[in-house]
Amino acid sequence: MAPVTEVLADYAGGHASRSDVVRALLAHDGWYAPMLWLNEAFPERKVYDRMIPTPALGQAPGPGRLWLFTGPDQVQAAIDAGAAFAAAGGPVPGTELFGALTRAASEVRVNPAAPAEQEFLMGVDDELLDYLARWIDAVLVEAALLESTEDLGPRLAAFEHYIVPVDETGRPRVVTMEQPRGNHVMAFTAPDLFMDHQKRDGGVTGGAEMAAKALFQLADYDGVEGVVLNMTETDSFVLPTDLCQAVLKLIS
Repeated sequence: MAPVTEVLADYAGGHASRSDVVRALLAHDGWYAPMLWLNEAFPERKVYDRMIPTPALGQAPGPGRLWLFTGPDQVQAAIDAGAAFAAAGGPVPGTELFGALTRAASEVRVNPAAPAEQEFLMGVDDELLDYLARWIDAVLVEAALLESTEDLGPRLAAFEHYIVPVDETGRPRVVTMEQPRGNHVMAFTAPDLFMDHQKRDGGVTGGAEMAAKALFQLADYDGVEGVVLNMTETDSFVLPTDLCQAVLKLIS
């Protein structure tokens, strides 16, 4: 994946979508933030790999305005521009950083001293926090799929926002696979992955959002042998019927 600053520049130039930006923000593992905010967001964590002091006097973000930095170079750029916020700490993974946002912040500004195309500004409200929470869950499920982590089953069972492609009749789109052989219902964990597939598959006319229970119950339909997640032209993750049943057993 392209570095987050490149994605922000592409977005500023009209060459990337909002989904591209959110995925890049969450995938970035090198975030820095003011220590005052980090101490409130992660009270149990007192030490960071790097802590960068700032001058006592200078421009500070106003109340409710949170500055975030994609790396120590951007922290230094803010210091050089006259910023003062006691100190910045990091690095922090994007899923943790944005997962800690609350309504205590009214605005988030990324890289406040960077060239305009590497900055990003967003207002914080309930809609944004819900949007980020959905994306964070999706990114964590995707990571569990790629790494086959021990918590994969529970994560699949707890995820509530699978996007299932549907055809013109409104029925879930089924793909016939050679390995493993059989018909499988398709589902995607995030909007960008679904939209990429829709561009490749002219039979997809829309998408239906489903929680895990509804999705994995589709593996019981006649002629369906399982569920395939995040299918691309070269890769996918297949759950045959028995694994779908195992996931269903994890749903309370």
